[in-house]
Amino acid sequence: MRTTDFDKTLRIKPWKPDIRLVPHLTIETNMTCNFRCKNCYNYNRDSVKTLDQIKVEVDLGLKLRKADTITLIGGEPSLHPQLSEIVGYISQKGIIAQMLTNGYKHLSDNDDIQLKELKKAGLVRILLHIDDGQKEYKDPIESIHKFLRKTRKLNILTTVSWTIYRNQIVRIPDLLREFSVYPNFDGLLCVLEKSVDLAIKPGYSNKEWPLLLSEYENLKRSLNLHPSIFLPSSIDDESVAWLVYMYYINNETQKTFWISPSLTRAYQKLYLRFKKRELFGIPPMRHFFVLTLIVTGVFECLIKPRRINELRNLLKDSKHTGLIRYQYLAIQDGPEFNSEKNRVSICYHCPDATVRNGRICPVCLADRISPLQGKDPPAGVPEGLAVSIFEHLNSK
Repeated sequence: MRTTDFDKTLRIKPWKPDIRLVPHLTIETNMTCNFRCKNCYNYNRDSVKTLDQIKVEVDLGLKLRKADTITLIGGEPSLHPQLSEIVGYISQKGIIAQMLTNGYKHLSDNDDIQLKELKKAGLVRILLHIDDGQKEYKDPIESIHKFLRKTRKLNILTTVSWTIYRNQIVRIPDLLREFSVYPNFDGLLCVLEKSVDLAIKPGYSNKEWPLLLSEYENLKRSLNLHPSIFLPSSIDDESVAWLVYMYYINNETQKTFWISPSLTRAYQKLYLRFKKRELFGIPPMRHFFVLTLIVTGVFECLIKPRRINELRNLLKDSKHTGLIRYQYLAIQDGPEFNSEKNRVSICYHCPDATVRNGRICPVCLADRISPLQGKDPPAGVPEGLAVSIFEHLNSK
């Protein structure tokens, strides 16, 4: 997708955080996993890091980027024997602790023992990865409902992580409508299906794979949603790597009110000025929800007066705003070879990067350009890939 595909009236600009101010970091706790997801980018699957190793990586990561949020990933992090201690170590530093999980262990635990331990240790948000590419779940949608009911009782924010596959019947608007009823459901993280090993090689064509542009047009048409910001690729500001939507939704009427790029930029600039860091994973202030909604609505209508009808429709039948939710939606494209530049592009400064062998590394390419000690990369990795990627990330 190119910036020329956006509506001309959107006035959207690329989000390009300074390399030291990238607000997010992922930490691999273990590579072991109880699933074999379709198109998983992990190649090595038998490593389990010690608590001390993970602490070193957390500390190093926070020296390299001023993150406000750390997401624990795998493999499957719920299998790590000291997961609660890891969460506690992160939260004690004032960093938002998240976990990306397939949820299988938690759905099998009627007493929610680990979830309660993680909540006590300071876990703020779970990113639940369940989708049609996991044969272990016969009914992905019902499994997500069951998980959301669990985390609602424990007051844990939950984002659904969903892969968009080719010829898939369930679309993003369907998922947003399905889960917006839960007050702890705070967003949807979607990744476009793509074979990493094919995409990073010369001659790659994305014609066979899901496209960001198709999702953008579908959301605009079905839910009247427009992106608030976008992240460009590492080699071209006009190429869109992430689409990010921030919006309010009435879970009864399904009417939405999206936050414009203009207001989003203003929020970002204010936060950066006063906090000296980029805004990323901070949960909305529930006690000030109505006030925030009113202020946002007023400013949006001042920017574009005709949007007052959108705001009116959002508020209608909302039981005095009780049925309105604030949510986000992020749609991510993967790395791919750019024939014009003759190199592989990644997301700009890679907000989802992890720590590998003492440096920041894109998690989707980590096994290919910075394998774990004692491990070999898969065959066919293009020559010079590691050099170009680490050059972009300023990692020596």
